[in-house]
Amino acid sequence: MSSDSAPTEPTPQTPAPSPQGDDGKQKRPVVWMVLAGVAIAAAIGLGVWALVLNDDLNDTEAQLEAQTAAAQSASAEAESRIADARASIDASLSGVAGIVVVSDEDVAEAEQAVAEAEQSVAEAQAAVDQAQSEVEQARAERDLARAEAEQARAEATKAELCADASLAATQALSENDDTAAAYEEAAARAETAASACS
Repeated sequence: MSSDSAPTEPTPQTPAPSPQGDDGKQKRPVVWMVLAGVAIAAAIGLGVWALVLNDDLNDTEAQLEAQTAAAQSASAEAESRIADARASIDASLSGVAGIVVVSDEDVAEAEQAVAEAEQSVAEAQAAVDQAQSEVEQARAERDLARAEAEQARAEATKAELCADASLAATQALSENDDTAAAYEEAAARAETAASACS
């Protein structure tokens, strides 16, 4: 042997990563984080939808109040016409102190006054009927809007609870140790939350 050849020490080799190494551990939490993000976005969307329905409800209530005011105005106008017709009849009849001679012209004027009074009463009744049907329709629309708003509030609450459950399951996945049993338990919680919220 020659002196210039020194024994070489074996170089340590780095072990090859296992097939279920870091890649398998990284994929599972990322998937749950994405699912939690989608659930949070859905909860926010439902909250916005509930706010829009609440605004629609407020608009419907304002329209109902306006229609109620219009119906009251029409009713007051009808009552005013009826009172005017009665006053006209009373004024026509008050001029007659005693009936000694009645001419055809007097009869025609009385019949005309009665016809005008009947026409005024019919118009007033039609106005009252129309006002009542509009108010009933507006009330039904208001009740429908309220029911839809309650449904939206309930759906938003459910979505918020589902988002909280998904977030808790995601946090459990990210915070637990690396044991397979811990992952399985956290995954089971996440699946339970997902099935309850579907």
